[in-house]
Amino acid sequence: MKITALFGTRPETIKLAPFIHEGKNRGHDVNVIFTGQHRQMALPLLKLFEITPDADLNIMRENQTLVSMSSLLLETLNANTDLKNTDALIVQGDTTSAFVGAYWAFLNKIPVIHLEAGLRTNDIMSPFPEEANRQLISRIAKVHLAPTEDAVKALENEGVTENVYNIGNTGLDALRIVSDKFSLNDLPFDLKTFIGEKRFVLITSHRRENFGEGMKNIAHAIKTLASKHQDVQFIFPVHLNPNVKSVMETELSGITNLLMSTPLDYPTFVILMKHASAILTDSGGVQEEAPSFRVPIVVMRETTERPEGVEKKFSTLVGTDSEKIIAAMDHALEFGSQGVGSNPYGDGFSSKKAWDILTRRGVIL
Repeated sequence: MKITALFGTRPETIKLAPFIHEGKNRGHDVNVIFTGQHRQMALPLLKLFEITPDADLNIMRENQTLVSMSSLLLETLNANTDLKNTDALIVQGDTTSAFVGAYWAFLNKIPVIHLEAGLRTNDIMSPFPEEANRQLISRIAKVHLAPTEDAVKALENEGVTENVYNIGNTGLDALRIVSDKFSLNDLPFDLKTFIGEKRFVLITSHRRENFGEGMKNIAHAIKTLASKHQDVQFIFPVHLNPNVKSVMETELSGITNLLMSTPLDYPTFVILMKHASAILTDSGGVQEEAPSFRVPIVVMRETTERPEGVEKKFSTLVGTDSEKIIAAMDHALEFGSQGVGSNPYGDGFSSKKAWDILTRRGVIL
């Protein structure tokens, strides 16, 4: 079987890498297309997971809009006629790369496999444009590899019932592999020195729907928390997007127990996530990964397509209201994780399950 994997962002790289390796280890031809959507953050991951793209589309331009990026990606894919020689195209999640890649495959009558299918907030504007992307991919895809039973039910509610399989989340495959390889001793010297013997909070923020007033509210909450909890260190790898970077650098400079850094490599991030006292985030991937380490998660979003973590009390959903963020983090630092049971998003062997399904059931052949 020849399957083409198309991706361009950091989370896509993490979640598709185990799938790519599992397929190659079984003797299948897995073609890799890298769109370059998160080039600076994805390239180190390609090196870490020893993946060399067969095609690098290099679609990003300065001050690019979603419309111009989508148009360029579609045109670039269409110009590469060799890419059409495949049994199926697999895309992951809800990015612009994933949706446009799936749409291109549909136009060329190439079957689409959707990894991490069925996540829903049912609010098409939150998160934007991701919720629309994943709903649209579900109308195009032939095979739906869902991460949870809730995701399967969400697809069923939309009338998508054929070739739907719950395999868990392949991001936990990558997490298992990396977590076993690295420890606190592998942290860069500056991070080890900053943490010392103290507890620390890990922070991430990048969602488009939080740009503007939301980011200012988040910054205010972080500033207040750092002042209240002088015995806690706060580590914030700041996203490169100017809508995040400019706000945080303006609002949070000069706080002694806050370290703002450039985005961290994946092993470093996993180590910090594993040993953090709490995590403050608007990331989807972190909501899936941190329950494996039983770290309390405060989610700065109005909605989440990953409700299982909230239901099992691993995560607390607070939006971007400063007071709610502060109250939830105060509680997390005092009481720790309230999570019930094991990680609801998988066991770290989802790629094996995916390939078992694709080969045993013959859904592509």
